[in-house]
Amino acid sequence: MNLFRGSLTQRRRTCGSRGAKNAGVLAAKVFAANTFAANTFAAIFVVVFLVMGCSFDDNEHEDRGFIPVGEWITSFDSYTITNDSINYLMAGSEWEGIIYPDTILNGSIEKAVDFSNDSGILIIKITEATFNTVDKYTGVYYSEYKSSSVKISTAIGPGPDYLPVEANNLSEALSLFTVDNASTHVLTWGVYTK
Repeated sequence: MNLFRGSLTQRRRTCGSRGAKNAGVLAAKVFAANTFAANTFAAIFVVVFLVMGCSFDDNEHEDRGFIPVGEWITSFDSYTITNDSINYLMAGSEWEGIIYPDTILNGSIEKAVDFSNDSGILIIKITEATFNTVDKYTGVYYSEYKSSSVKISTAIGPGPDYLPVEANNLSEALSLFTVDNASTHVLTWGVYTK
């Protein structure tokens, strides 16, 4: 299931010349009759044929490069997002006598790509990390953005290992971290608030 298509992408209306051409030909024939009823009928058909020549393009959305800036927190982890960096922290813990260190992922934002008005991907170049590789690129997906809450997930691969997904350069990252791959890279969404 693709969480971003349909419900999150904007629809844009584009019109071709086919409807206008058909409407123009029909209108010329009907207007030749030169009566009020014929002219009214022709006007209605012009509108109908113009609309029939239009189509909706579900794949287009104006990319503004939006970045959901803020300190986004849950009860156990946080993302601090500025206009040019991301710092992720999950504080270390102890469980059944095993001490787990802090989990961090810090990086510079190299590209922000909108999927819709409230979702997208932040592609970062990793500067410091617990599990990722420094100087490689990864993606931080977000969805359902509002001024005080957002869902966020860092890209990971499918199980059973759930390893980080990384790219060697920005061009490769732009091809990898897309709306079509979001359902593969997002295991679960964290719901964060400011």
